[in-house]
Amino acid sequence: MILSRLILPLLAAGVLLAGCGESSTDTSEIWYPYKSPMMSLDGENGPENVGPLFASEFGYFRDLGVQPKMNPPIEPARAIENVSRKVVDVAIAQEPQVVLAQEEGLPVVMFGSLVSEPTMAMIWLPKSGIEGIADLKGKTIAYSGIPFQKDFLEYVLRGAGLTLADVKLENVLYGLTHALASGRADAIFGGSGNEEGALLETRGFDPVVTEVTDLGVPGYDELVLIARPNQYAKQPELFHRILKASIRGNEAAAKDAAAATEAVVEQSLGTASPKPTRAGIEATTPLLSQTGDVDEAQLEELIGWMHEEGMIRRQIPASSLLAGS
Repeated sequence: MILSRLILPLLAAGVLLAGCGESSTDTSEIWYPYKSPMMSLDGENGPENVGPLFASEFGYFRDLGVQPKMNPPIEPARAIENVSRKVVDVAIAQEPQVVLAQEEGLPVVMFGSLVSEPTMAMIWLPKSGIEGIADLKGKTIAYSGIPFQKDFLEYVLRGAGLTLADVKLENVLYGLTHALASGRADAIFGGSGNEEGALLETRGFDPVVTEVTDLGVPGYDELVLIARPNQYAKQPELFHRILKASIRGNEAAAKDAAAATEAVVEQSLGTASPKPTRAGIEATTPLLSQTGDVDEAQLEELIGWMHEEGMIRRQIPASSLLAGS
């Protein structure tokens, strides 16, 4: 979630920004009863959301007769809540958080994948003197406030003989990069090497990035599209179109980093800086899903691991989290 510090106009249902751009298809004959669904990103406009942002900027959604109105949530943890409470119709969220949502009884299901592997990481700077996880004892760790991140951090610390009580945990919402660069935090957790790491590098820092998969966390789809199961059941074609356009955006972004940078910057009302955005996109595009398929076997393993680690009370079937299953 690269810090764009965007300020978008508040409308009745949230912060809205509709995309624009020339489409390649005449949509005058296309009609769909729900042309402007509300869509929540997982955070601020950034490289990991580039597929939908590209699709909006260059008319891929419009080509399919639907134009989501996209907005960043007030805080990163709100994306799933926004869907379950009917604030928005569709959202982008991290797969582990969807598992926790099921545990909490929130009505959400996944209907596609945008980033098909974990990107979350532990990041610190060389000047911190930290050489490994054990050195985090007594240090301040900043995170984005998303519940599963705290659970994952507890697991990572446990591997080095530490507990959450051994560190100072600070919720900085969208301020991860600033917290680390300013010295407010000794390390950050929940960001990624391809976004926060890339941004720090463009600012002259030399971040030490350790991916969560190198810390014992199993694989999962980093970003997935979610909806309420009853709405998906009523309008599956709407969500199929949203996924199809988003994946087309992923594919296009991987081929044209300059256009992808334009899409992200333009839809941040020009407040996102092109240089770090371009760096983040170049680091992110190899991780973007080209099929939109959620890996059900991998999801099953993630659920089993989260259950074994005490993050969820029951081992739910992966199929219960997938739309149309």
